[in-house]
Amino acid sequence: MKLGNGERNYFWSSNWSPFGRIRNYLRSEPSSFLGIASNSTLSELWERDHWVLPAARSENQVRIFFHLTSLTISDHQDQFDWCPNDLPSEKYFTKLIYNLIREPTAVVTCHKEVWFSGGIPKHKFLTWLMTLNRCPTKDTMLQWGLQTDGSCILCRSYNESRDHLFFECPCSSEVWFNLALRCSLSSICESTLLSLKYFSRSRQWRKLVLLCWQATIYSAWTKRNHRIHRNNFRSPASLLDEIDKTIRLRIASYRFSNSAESSDLLQLWFAFA
Repeated sequence: MKLGNGERNYFWSSNWSPFGRIRNYLRSEPSSFLGIASNSTLSELWERDHWVLPAARSENQVRIFFHLTSLTISDHQDQFDWCPNDLPSEKYFTKLIYNLIREPTAVVTCHKEVWFSGGIPKHKFLTWLMTLNRCPTKDTMLQWGLQTDGSCILCRSYNESRDHLFFECPCSSEVWFNLALRCSLSSICESTLLSLKYFSRSRQWRKLVLLCWQATIYSAWTKRNHRIHRNNFRSPASLLDEIDKTIRLRIASYRFSNSAESSDLLQLWFAFA
């Protein structure tokens, strides 16, 4: 706190001195030795042209009073001086403070392909888990120590893993193969991410491709869960119909915010067929 009229600077709790909060600085000393109330402001300790202070009874108190006598009360209001990472700043930026207190983590290069504007929230969340390999697939559950059959519930031919379930299993790859062929993309997970990252066509086309990619991941995961928990079997054709309906509805929802974009996307989607 930069001292002005002292009305917002509390002697015990405000950070007005180089010693930090006085209450913390004198933690080992009884505050009653000073005779200053716990809610006293610096303006209440100032009388006309000098400070009214009790006698100091320790070295720390002497240091505090010596610094206080170097300050004077003015007619200006007290002001905050922000010094994130010891660098003075006239304004407070939440982003800057957040970046200072959070733990540094590696940058995920595919975040633009996952959290793109206009995506379906539940699809984006599941895609994020998939790219981080955090989905509770059977190989992951076996690593956790759970006793379970590790084979893929869809094909029963290979062990279930992220790459197998979403893009290699014959029962689920047919969905992505049709959509990838429609979008001129590779049907392999790593190649798909690389293709999406360097996708150079129009913004509308890119949005449709991302919608298809994430809808495919979501449909494969729900198909797997329905077969495990509900013993429900769905054909790839039915999943393709559901994805087509989902994308059409999502495009239709854009008309409330951008009717022109919604119209362009719908025409492009029909052109994909």
